[in-house]
Amino acid sequence: MLNNVITFDELPGAVSSLVSLVRELADEVRELRAQLASERNNPKSNAKFIGIEKACEILGKAKSTIYRLAKEGKLPAYKVPGEKEWRFVESELVTHVTENKRQSSVLSFAEMEAEISRGTRGKSTYRR
Repeated sequence: MLNNVITFDELPGAVSSLVSLVRELADEVRELRAQLASERNNPKSNAKFIGIEKACEILGKAKSTIYRLAKEGKLPAYKVPGEKEWRFVESELVTHVTENKRQSSVLSFAEMEAEISRGTRGKSTYRR
C-alpha cells in the first residue's frame, strides 16, 4: 500500500483524487469490454491463420504464384513484421476464389443446342 501518511486536512483532496481515478478506470474497463465484444462478433478475429502449403491446396496454385499474388495485393494475405512468412485466412481465400472465378469460355450443351436451333451454327462456339 501507500507509505505516504495523509493528514486529516489532506483527506478530502485524496478522496477526490481517488474517486477521479476510479471513474477513469471504470471508463477504460467499459471501453475494453466494448472492444472485446466487437472482437467476438467479428468473424475475422476468430479466423485461424494457415500457411503457404494449405493456401496452395485451397487455390490449386504453386507457391511462387501465391507469393507473387500476395506481394501484388491481389490475394488476401498477411505478413508479420520482421518475419518472412506470409499468413492466410482460409475463409478469405475461399471467398476470394468464389468471387474471382472466371466463367468458362466454352458454351454449355444447352447453349450449343440453342445456337443450332437458331441456325447460328457457323459462329464461334466460344464466348468473347
